[in-house]
Amino acid sequence: MASPTDLLLATASRRQLVSAAVDSNPSFNLTNGVIYGNVNGTGTSPLTYTVIGAPSAGGKVTLNSTDGSFSFLPDFSVVQSHGTESFSVLVNETTPLVTALVGIPVVGSLIVQPVVMALYQVPGVNVLLAPLIGASTITNVVVPVGTLVGDNPVAFTTKVPSVGGALISVNYFPATGLQTGQSAPTVLNGPGLGTAGNIDPTSVTIVSGLVPGLVPLRNDGYNVITWDPRGEFASTGTLQLDSPAFEGQDVSAIIDWAQTMDSVQKDATGDPLIGMVGGSYGGGIQLVAAGIDKRIDAIVPGIAWNNLNDSLYPQSTFKTSYASLLLLSLVTTGARINTQIYEGIVLGDLLGVLTDSQQALLASSGPDFLDGNITAPTLFIQGTVDVLFPLQQALMNSQMLNPTTQQAMIWFCGGHGACLDLTAAQQQAQSEFLTQQTLNWLDKYVKGETIADPPKFQWIDQNGVYHASDLLPTDPNFNLPAADNLNTEGSGGLLPIIPLIGGSGPQTDIPIPYSLGLGAPASNAINIPLNVGTAEANIAGAPTLTMTYSGLGTSRSVYAQIVDEDTGRVVGNIVTPIPVTLNGQQQTVQIPMEDIAYTVNAGGTQSHLTLQIVSSATPFLNFTQFGVINVSGVSVSMPVYNTANNAVTADDLASVA
Repeated sequence: MASPTDLLLATASRRQLVSAAVDSNPSFNLTNGVIYGNVNGTGTSPLTYTVIGAPSAGGKVTLNSTDGSFSFLPDFSVVQSHGTESFSVLVNETTPLVTALVGIPVVGSLIVQPVVMALYQVPGVNVLLAPLIGASTITNVVVPVGTLVGDNPVAFTTKVPSVGGALISVNYFPATGLQTGQSAPTVLNGPGLGTAGNIDPTSVTIVSGLVPGLVPLRNDGYNVITWDPRGEFASTGTLQLDSPAFEGQDVSAIIDWAQTMDSVQKDATGDPLIGMVGGSYGGGIQLVAAGIDKRIDAIVPGIAWNNLNDSLYPQSTFKTSYASLLLLSLVTTGARINTQIYEGIVLGDLLGVLTDSQQALLASSGPDFLDGNITAPTLFIQGTVDVLFPLQQALMNSQMLNPTTQQAMIWFCGGHGACLDLTAAQQQAQSEFLTQQTLNWLDKYVKGETIADPPKFQWIDQNGVYHASDLLPTDPNFNLPAADNLNTEGSGGLLPIIPLIGGSGPQTDIPIPYSLGLGAPASNAINIPLNVGTAEANIAGAPTLTMTYSGLGTSRSVYAQIVDEDTGRVVGNIVTPIPVTLNGQQQTVQIPMEDIAYTVNAGGTQSHLTLQIVSSATPFLNFTQFGVINVSGVSVSMPVYNTANNAVTADDLASVA
């Protein structure tokens, strides 16, 4: 391959990269209530399309950079006035020289690409340099909103006022086939942290296959409302981490606004028929909103939390890796955030601790103290490989719900982490299953359709096998009696505590930085083979670890993980911090490890699991912790599911979707 220098010399001497002029002829259409179009650039291929001027009245455009196609959400004011709205698009050729320069690691994306983009937009200079960087043109795309829409229902965007003077950027999509004068129930879909509200009308799923996209929701007869959370993207205000006093009030303001719309179906009392979906930050907001607003008829919180202290600071051990990833996502998207949150992450990263006031701020986001107020039927969906909001977070939310509230739970291979055990086909089947279960829940409790309730608890194990129970894991009869647990006793050993060296993680099957939040087999570890018997057994819960030890040092934690010796992976990719006091005296600690969903000896194949006690772990990386610990005794007790509680016998996801 020629170097950038070779290409430059060849161009200067032979002018081989001279191209024809670039032009465009935009076209538009209205399909299923959404404005679509194409810039229709002409010139020497390949062409690249980039929005360089935002819509003139506050609309939103989603542009395909390679073929010039786009979808457009006009501002509601333009829809009302039957006017036009415009935005600017740069259409440029891409020469081999530019391709080579942009491909230079780091420098290409950070320096070369912005410079070239700027040169395309300088009159005269862009023509002079066209032989080197390619021809270009700037097109003012004028969208004839009034002519396209007429009186038809149309997708649009607007700003909804909320507490503290914040303006929340809200996007509305009518249900498929909705006609003027008709109404439909409505689903609110909140985005993840660092993510704008979904405006892709072709989306089938979002949040890595967890949450239905606009296509299935609209096709199932729902209007869909998405929004940019306060302090992010087009919404003003200050981000407060789904606080009921702020983000929760934003959802109530959105419902107030939706209630004024004729296309939003109401019940006999005049309240709108409202369901909610979303994952992570979009899962947490459902629990917070349903805890303060009774107008919400059903929720499906995905990979949400119960208490942010328990999630980010378990056993007073800070999750440095994922907290840093959250901070990075907020910084790179330009979020306006409560500065105490930044300060807490920085302190946690440096010293591994949070102050009392920082913990109080996290605690104020709930939803734990709001769960008892929730009356909306709730379908919890939590990930078996979620290292940020692990399975226990859903279990705690479940236990805290109002006892009269209808609920069910699904554990799937996914979440904040990586599903490494399922094939692509199994993951696709899982996504389709989750979509159908979500739609069934909404159809039953928002639309009021006659649909059988799902099993109380459904889960997918490490082999992609489906299981279902008539009882939730929190029910005391879910598992066999304690006498039937899989129990292991071990003698332990001496373990030096040194940051990073020989510890757990990062997981090498996925790239940095996400791999830092996942556990991996450690070399500096105490290894205890676990007794899993020889019979097939399901574990859907938390093993209990008891450890007797003494030691000296500055470390306040060591870590436990279960390694599948047959795959070479940590079960669930998840690491449990064990609080320790290294003062030279003998101590005993007993804690529940993180919940797992694992079938031992599946299909008659003997499983081989090992408990590792490790000195450090990249998910909780702390450079202030040193010392030595002598573990004199370890016991592990793994609960075994009582198959007498099985709800169905099918093990194929497709048969229960």
